[in-house]
Amino acid sequence: MALEATHIRFALDMQKKYAPKDIQKYVAGAIYPDSRYVMGIDRNLTHLKESDREKLLQSDFGKGWHSHLLCDDVQYAVTKELFPEVFTEKVQHGSEGWVKHSALKVLQDMDDVRQFAIGSFLPFLEHLENPNGEEVAKLHAYSQTFVTMYADSTIPTLNDYYEMWRKWGIGEDLALQIRRQVEVYARDAKVMTLISKIYPEALLGVNLKRID
Repeated sequence: MALEATHIRFALDMQKKYAPKDIQKYVAGAIYPDSRYVMGIDRNLTHLKESDREKLLQSDFGKGWHSHLLCDDVQYAVTKELFPEVFTEKVQHGSEGWVKHSALKVLQDMDDVRQFAIGSFLPFLEHLENPNGEEVAKLHAYSQTFVTMYADSTIPTLNDYYEMWRKWGIGEDLALQIRRQVEVYARDAKVMTLISKIYPEALLGVNLKRID
């Protein structure tokens, strides 16, 4: 329930919790689950149920993967609290709520890039693992999307995210809907203030063990 700059930032803030020995494998693992978009595999293979996640903690790549799932859980809870109107109906892929939630994630990702030196960690994305037998070349193309987007710690443009969604195979129409919703939200000062609260509230939620 977040995009990749947010996931990398969250993984780094969770280092004490996970204590990885190899930070490269850990950071690479933190962006792995969303590769399922470009790989075309079932979400359940990368976004494991909570009861199946313990095994991930046996490796540093798995710890990064675990941090991704924890981030998704706590971010979803916080976003739902801050933007209840987006979740009045079940958020399903392609629904109005899904488009709005996706737009919120884009704007949060833009904000998170500003908060840490992401460029220092982009070389770590060269590490690849394919726990579900994915084609390594496609995994590399997936990770390189973010190396390009976040290069030199510059803030990605709206067009960068639009192209990312297209590469993820959601279709031209949905990608355009997300782009338009981002533009609407970006003009709303109240929405932008609430978006800036999502990440700190998510960290607080973890620290208070609201979700763990």
